[in-house]
Amino acid sequence: MASTKTHLVQSREIATTCVCPYLFKLTYPFGVVGGERNYLVANTVHDIMSLVTPTIILDNWQQGAMTKIEFESIVRTMSRDSDSIVETTIANTKDKAKKEGNALATIETFDSDVRDRFHGLLVGLTKRIMKKYQQPKRAVTEITITNVNKVHEGRIDALFEFHDGTYGLIDWKTNDINKTSGSSTDKWQLMANLLLANYRYTGDEDNWSKCLFGSVVYYEGAYIPRFPSNGDTITKVKNDRRYAHEILCGGRPHAQKPAFCPVCDKQNEGSHDCQFYREDSRQASEGSLPPDYAKIRSLLVARRYVVLDERGETYKHKFVINAIIDKLGENAALEELEKTGVIHSGYHLQSICDNSVSLVKTDNKDSITLLEPRKVVRIIGREEQRGELSIPLLASINEKGFVKEVDNEKLIIDLDGKTASQRTLNQLANFSLIIIPDEINLTRRVLEPMHRFHKLAAETMLPAFFVGNEKNNEPQF
Repeated sequence: MASTKTHLVQSREIATTCVCPYLFKLTYPFGVVGGERNYLVANTVHDIMSLVTPTIILDNWQQGAMTKIEFESIVRTMSRDSDSIVETTIANTKDKAKKEGNALATIETFDSDVRDRFHGLLVGLTKRIMKKYQQPKRAVTEITITNVNKVHEGRIDALFEFHDGTYGLIDWKTNDINKTSGSSTDKWQLMANLLLANYRYTGDEDNWSKCLFGSVVYYEGAYIPRFPSNGDTITKVKNDRRYAHEILCGGRPHAQKPAFCPVCDKQNEGSHDCQFYREDSRQASEGSLPPDYAKIRSLLVARRYVVLDERGETYKHKFVINAIIDKLGENAALEELEKTGVIHSGYHLQSICDNSVSLVKTDNKDSITLLEPRKVVRIIGREEQRGELSIPLLASINEKGFVKEVDNEKLIIDLDGKTASQRTLNQLANFSLIIIPDEINLTRRVLEPMHRFHKLAAETMLPAFFVGNEKNNEPQF
């Protein structure tokens, strides 16, 4: 594995590249991050949807034409039945935000904003999805799917599984109450996630036989593209995935600005940074930069690519697991991986307490135990055989957490909040569990200070006519 580039491209990164490849480069390798935004409301709504989708929404599912009175009655019923989940989730969010020193959850409109957006999603789902499709037999939520062979990973909000073996995919748009655009990042992320869902249900991202629909559900509406999907759309997603992967692996592929970029051409947030780095790179390639500044710039760029190399270590364990599975088959591979302590199997969920889950080991076969407190792990429910389906291990239901306590028979794992522990109970209680190592990706956090220093160097060392408008302190070429 030493010579393997173990990078995975996230669906949201593919979607960003599809909008404009320069936008992806702003993050990797340059380290530009967006401005401060309040995602607390959006994340809280996501938490609520992850709990009510497999239960309350499925229980109240009604297909077919509805009168306005019937439609509004279904939404009211789902909203009423969800009330305790909504209250508990809001309380948990506020408690966590208070401990982290985040005052955003204490604003007067927080509760009403959460409830309003949640209600808007119920309306969008009922009006556009529920009336059109039969009641699913199961729903899984907040599932991370990794297709190592295609260097692609993404977290999917909800998957509906139907009795005929087909599936439907939902991306909840919770960050605002505006409509999603069919040509925006939401569309591209949906298409990228559909490739991952195809892999989950067929083992092949290009096999669309199980895909019934994909949709971005937003406030009181939904975007549902036609199927089968346009070949040019899928080709663009794959090409931009390849471009992003090459950047992450240290390459310098040519970037072509699209005919219209919704960031730069509208002078939105980030446009000044994009223009700065495009001109900065051009001047560097032409040798037009002052020598002292050029040296600092060269050092910063080189260091950025070192950080990207370190990012690859985050996913190396998944490449190891996938390589052994490809070579030996899943069952034999898992046995060998357990002997060397890479994975730990034979666990079942015993109980949850606050944000922790307790797992018990049902078999005590000899294996090396490398688990210890604070190690980052991923809990995977083995779905390898479900009727005619054979779900790949790295596409099965899973949750991420930290080892809290461990002995020969019991394992306690801290998750990211009480909602995650409740979701684990709902979705993983009936599966045999496998524990694999995981990591936290801090690449963007490490790159951001380099971006700030790069801009500071430009503002300090370059002539005023070169830097541009000094008044707003933003370099513009």
